[in-house]
Amino acid sequence: MDGSGELEAADLFMELANETRCAMMTSVAKRPAKLSTLARELGITVQDVHRNANRLVEAGLFERRDGELGLSEFGRVVAMQMPYFAFMKKNRKFFEEHTLTTVPDKFVQRVGALAGCRVVENVTVVMEDLKRLETSAKKQLKIMVTQAWPEEGQILVDRAKSGVEVQVMIGRNTVFPKNVVDGVASAIDKMRPRIVDTKMVDRLGMAVYIADDRAAVMLPNTKGEVDMRTMLAGEDRAFVEWCLDLFDHTWARAGPADIKKAKIV
Repeated sequence: MDGSGELEAADLFMELANETRCAMMTSVAKRPAKLSTLARELGITVQDVHRNANRLVEAGLFERRDGELGLSEFGRVVAMQMPYFAFMKKNRKFFEEHTLTTVPDKFVQRVGALAGCRVVENVTVVMEDLKRLETSAKKQLKIMVTQAWPEEGQILVDRAKSGVEVQVMIGRNTVFPKNVVDGVASAIDKMRPRIVDTKMVDRLGMAVYIADDRAAVMLPNTKGEVDMRTMLAGEDRAFVEWCLDLFDHTWARAGPADIKKAKIV
């Protein structure tokens, strides 16, 4: 490799390694604007806007049109990736303690879609949030379960009996409390596949929960164990769509479920 790709990336990062230019990119991504408008919106001088705009134009990120600044097509594509870096920076601590290695690459490339979610911490708060999410489902409930909790099975049965279309995905590594298996697994089996549909994979590397227009995801810690004490959750459309696509991607590659092959404790 001649390193030209790395140099070109470094040049681009250099142009974006400036708070004012990043703010200008974000603003103009919403709508083209005059120099004076940008200056007023960002609280800087027109001279500062002009100087930074020139750099962005020279970098091919901005275009001048009818006295206004707008994103070039190249700039538009770059601007679409900025939420990725903003999200990673904002949640640096989270990603120092968790890994995306179990997430397929094409979803890691879209991780900017998680920018609108929130980090939920503390196992008690996480469980309460999950309970509210699952019980709130009115049309559909899709879950990838790495560790079932005692009340969850009954919630699935209740939601299914209320007409909610339930899809449950488990792995051979999914941990089930014995009382869940004894108490509700048979009830779920009787409802498959009319309302409750269940599939299984060899191993689930994350947990995903989707209830209508709400979603949550739990990622593994640096030891590779799915962290049940911390999750990303929210109602942002891009985040929910990311979770849905991830669930459907895994679902399409799963086979018939046999809860007896999971971990029952």
